[in-house]
Amino acid sequence: MQEKWARKLAIIVAGIVVLVIIGAMPTAAGLTWSGKMALAIFVVSIAFWVSGVMPLAISAWAMVGLVPLLGIMSATDTWAASINNAIIFYLCCFAFASFVGRSTIATRLTGLILRWAGTNSSRVLLGFMVGTALISTLMDNLPLTAVMLPIAYGVLDANNTPTGGKSGFAKCIAIGIPWAAAIGGAMTPSGCIINVLAMTLIEQNFGVHISFVQWMAFGVPLAVITIPCAWFALVKIFKPEQLTDEAVSSGIQRAQSLSRMPRSEVLGLAVMLITMVVWIASSWITAIDITVVSLIALGFMFLPGVNAINFDEYLEDSPWGMMLLMMAVNVLVTALTSTGATQWLVDTVMAPMTTWPLVLTLLVLSVLACVLHNVIPAGPACAGLIAVPFAAIVSSMGGSIAATCAMVGFWSAIALMLPLDGVPLLSYSSNRHYFGFGDMLKSGWVPSLVMVLITVFLTPATAMLIGLP
Repeated sequence: MQEKWARKLAIIVAGIVVLVIIGAMPTAAGLTWSGKMALAIFVVSIAFWVSGVMPLAISAWAMVGLVPLLGIMSATDTWAASINNAIIFYLCCFAFASFVGRSTIATRLTGLILRWAGTNSSRVLLGFMVGTALISTLMDNLPLTAVMLPIAYGVLDANNTPTGGKSGFAKCIAIGIPWAAAIGGAMTPSGCIINVLAMTLIEQNFGVHISFVQWMAFGVPLAVITIPCAWFALVKIFKPEQLTDEAVSSGIQRAQSLSRMPRSEVLGLAVMLITMVVWIASSWITAIDITVVSLIALGFMFLPGVNAINFDEYLEDSPWGMMLLMMAVNVLVTALTSTGATQWLVDTVMAPMTTWPLVLTLLVLSVLACVLHNVIPAGPACAGLIAVPFAAIVSSMGGSIAATCAMVGFWSAIALMLPLDGVPLLSYSSNRHYFGFGDMLKSGWVPSLVMVLITVFLTPATAMLIGLP
């Protein structure tokens, strides 16, 4: 423990030394001192996040403190930059996630899957992945994965599945459910907090507004294509063993033993579905603001007579650390853009890409975004780092800003090859040890390749079809 503490402290000291050295070095042509320091703070922040020297949100806000301290932005502008509609919007989505996690919905869904699939483990996996993806349209990936994994593990336990990476079916379940949550979350803005972050960054910097349905036009095809490909890769590579009749009967009986769905769950489901309908309607009725709708829906979840969840459960279940991280990322991104550091990065580092064919540039950007999030576990940080530069370079080449926004949102939320992001880490870090570090890479290259092709060819074509710049 002492060695671990000393290592973390050494990394922090090294980061501070790097900032001091960069501050004293001559500033590159075309870059202001404030822009140089904003860029340095962001890079050092990423190093801190990757090395885990402190909780992500804490290290992020500690670095944010340097922004007004060094005069990069005024204190007033710094604090104001931390709040945007993405932060407010997700107050409602957290309530939805808490409700689903504490309801009987996932258990009832498991019973339906087992009745449909029987002992066919490949069909059971497909059922879990499709069911998880559909629920993910209304709740964030991380809490959904935390809900679905224990229920799926119950099926594994009933099947006497060995731990330690000895079961192909266990590998498929432990990898497939996090994948499905992440990919399904791409279908709607409400499916992942990073979707709204990417949309907000693009609208603030380029004035391009993407409606709820327009995002779905990007996300639904991605999920519909990628999830079957991911499922196919898992069953062909890991070859899951069949379930026993006893395991199937146990899961079905567990669902059947539940009493009639309580009134609070029926009303909570009604609020969620009505909210989704209104969110979709906002794409045509411009007077409807999806953030305002989310706040009203939040109130209805706690409304006397509905009582879908209680406030203590809401506080306990919600990923406030992710919210705080997003707020800090908002500040760091604003510092990059307001000081001209982002534009300098585009003009100098990424300028050679503008001489390439647009398809080649999109291919490189998509692969870069894929690799970046697999290595850097903080999805909001990835989105904050690449959203504006990527959109700027693609726009300068006559490409679609909206399609680039979708690409950034997808890759910043989905990591399919390394279990470092919080979603796959939930299953990888389990003491059950159902799969090894290399198992995700062994299978994840297939859906990752599919996503690259989608973001390079289908997503820009969709943007053109629906008339988005």
